[in-house]
Amino acid sequence: MKKLLFTLILLALAVPSFALSGISIGVRGGLASYSDDVFTAPEYEDSDMKLIGGNIKITSLPIVNLLVSGEYMWKSDDIGFGTEAFELDQHDFALSATALYPIKMKVISPFVGAGVSNHNIGFDYTAPQSLSLEENGILIPASENRLGYHMIGGVDIDLPAFPVSFTAEYRQNWIDTDFDTVKYYSISLGANFKLP
Repeated sequence: MKKLLFTLILLALAVPSFALSGISIGVRGGLASYSDDVFTAPEYEDSDMKLIGGNIKITSLPIVNLLVSGEYMWKSDDIGFGTEAFELDQHDFALSATALYPIKMKVISPFVGAGVSNHNIGFDYTAPQSLSLEENGILIPASENRLGYHMIGGVDIDLPAFPVSFTAEYRQNWIDTDFDTVKYYSISLGANFKLP
């Protein structure tokens, strides 16, 4: 986490040396789908997580655009255990920095990119007092911070003389863990408000 923050601070200090006329602030929403069970508890099946987030995009840098984003992904599930059940919530809060290479066109501009991210992954649960998870061998993973990296592709839709542009994005993510490298993909749609 400290390394990522240090990198973002260095980027922010370097940015004023360029003309920053191309800054936009955006919001996004979508789905994330984990394809690994490292972050799942017993009998907790993989399923899509909801995704919301925000970003700052700088398009006035030479060659590439810079995208700094924060995303929150979550899901809840009721897990049956014998005659009882408990509620398990999973979340992933990711902060990322991405270099984007745009293929500039008049209205629809494709882009590809790659970047790094920090993921805070955790579980919360609510169980009845009559159900002891530990005594029944149910271990809920502790929250942890993990470094990740990603590749993305998508399109920007930028209408002339309109202060809002729209983005559709596919992102393939990898997260390093003690056991394995977990991968997941996310699909999101966003709106970006261009600053004057």
